[in-house]
Amino acid sequence: MEIQLIRNATVKIKFGNKTWLIDPFLGDINSLPPFAGKSPNPTVPLPFSISEILHDVDYVLLTHLHPDHFDSKAKELIPKSMPFFVQTADAENIESCGFENVTSIDHEISVDAIKISRVIAQHGEGDILNVMGAVSGYVMETNDEPVLYITGDTIWCEPIKKNIDQFKPEIVLCNAGGNSFYPESNPFKTYLDIERSFKVIMDEKQVLELLNYKEETTVITVHMGALDHETVTRTQMKEFIKASNIDMKRLHVPEDGEIIKLN
Repeated sequence: MEIQLIRNATVKIKFGNKTWLIDPFLGDINSLPPFAGKSPNPTVPLPFSISEILHDVDYVLLTHLHPDHFDSKAKELIPKSMPFFVQTADAENIESCGFENVTSIDHEISVDAIKISRVIAQHGEGDILNVMGAVSGYVMETNDEPVLYITGDTIWCEPIKKNIDQFKPEIVLCNAGGNSFYPESNPFKTYLDIERSFKVIMDEKQVLELLNYKEETTVITVHMGALDHETVTRTQMKEFIKASNIDMKRLHVPEDGEIIKLN
């Protein structure tokens, strides 16, 4: 298995002799508005050209449709014949973009000897969930590969523990920038007033809980270093986990473009 972080939650995974592109967010630097009033997003450019990113991709897998996971540039430049795998809630939307080969995953499917199970993700807590929409994680299983759990955008919570208990993943690809929304820069104000900050994906403390929950698990943190509403940097993540006496071989915090090879 090879996992290459492109940017944010956009990742290329070689798994089961196929190449999967997860959550393609391909827009130019500063092509989206601020989420926390600090800077337009993304805050960094792609590490490679889009043609390089799309080279050799067999399948696209989407966790949800927020624009930092699937944006207008991805809709424009990914070939319309590319096979997409999506949660059922998003299938019609993707088909309306002109994509011709869309498969919805309600529970589980098999493709090229790879079993993909859709699992619960909880993109925040409390009132903020009313505007976050449907989000999923996925577990990928095949012969001769470690079990891979892609958390999607989620906080650490009981459903995530249950996913781990059920599938016993050896590798967890975890969205972990601690991204938060704030009352003073509420991007949802047309739909929802928020009176406090809301964290919507894991931060360093929740990653530590994940590492402690299943000691055989290796965690790869992504969704970092690209958006203005993050609260955790890569350096902070590594320093916090190291100070918590975790074996650092169990944690990978890749830079954009970095490839991690796993047996």
